[in-house]
Amino acid sequence: MPGKLCFGSVVHNNASRLRTSKSFCEGIAYRASGTAVAKPAEDNPHQTGSDAFDAWDDGWDLSNAAAGGTLASGCCAPTGTISA
Repeated sequence: MPGKLCFGSVVHNNASRLRTSKSFCEGIAYRASGTAVAKPAEDNPHQTGSDAFDAWDDGWDLSNAAAGGTLASGCCAPTGTISA
């Protein structure tokens, strides 16, 4: 939804962190763009330990949990069916 920020967990829920919200949605989109083998969580582009790193992982995990099904995160662009 336009204008809505999301982070994947309460820990990241800081409305001033647009980058963190963007990272969460990027993690979802990355995992949704292929299989877990082709798009592994280890490809996280953010600095280990940063809020962006954690949010990206949360997004990747959410998308991975929906593998074989459809995911609608509510605040990120629709991703459709997630490859297993």
